Amino acid sequence: MPVSPKPSKKHWVTEKVSFARSRDFSKFYNARKWRKVSKYKRDVNPYCEKCESNGVVSLSNVADHIRGLGFLIDNGLDPYNLKELQSLCHKCHNKKSGKESHTSRGMGSKS
Repeated sequence: MPVSPKPSKKHWVTEKVSFARSRDFSKFYNARKWRKVSKYKRDVNPYCEKCESNGVVSLSNVADHIRGLGFLIDNGLDPYNLKELQSLCHKCHNKKSGKESHTSRGMGSKS
């Protein structure tokens, strides 16, 4: 029976680093209180705030912490405060989260 050759690592190929959060906030985001606050925020403002500022109308799917949950907890601020939240669509939320993850790891520019 034929045997396929074992793949060898090319010396010019860099090793891929997978994204991993530095802290686990799953308990916070899975808590009943957060789900209620998140739903209330999206009910009060059902449209994406980033899209609205660009003149586009799209429904929001996510209640996002403007300054980040880690920042709020580290500074003793209330993560359930509606002034610290914004309603975003998935596209805008993923864009914002991606930029934040790269700047926190020193890979992107801070803008």
